[in-house]
Amino acid sequence: MFFMAGVFPQKKELKYYKTILCSCCSKYGHYEAFMECSVLSLFFIPVFKFNKKIHVRTTCCNSIYLITNKEKASMIEKGQGEDLFLKDEDMQLVQKGYGCNVTNKPYPTLVPLGTVFSG
Repeated sequence: MFFMAGVFPQKKELKYYKTILCSCCSKYGHYEAFMECSVLSLFFIPVFKFNKKIHVRTTCCNSIYLITNKEKASMIEKGQGEDLFLKDEDMQLVQKGYGCNVTNKPYPTLVPLGTVFSG
């Protein structure tokens, strides 16, 4: 008798598309949500999903954020996130996209006119 089992990574697109002003590149874009998890399979039949992580990707600069708010992440996973708005404190930056500010501020700091720099 033989036994076949394996653990495979799985990525699934979720139904969550929201228009945003990106805090990384200061452009308009959309959040696109996806779930990454590991799947235990027995005889090529998926049995159990574990290590679930819900991410959002911005369409403007392709930055990737991990959703740290568990309630909001479960609502997005279940498809109940139509009226859900994600704030910066609900997410953690995982990967910066192209064109992102180094300081992660939406606008550069302005120096008042007439400021004297000593040097």
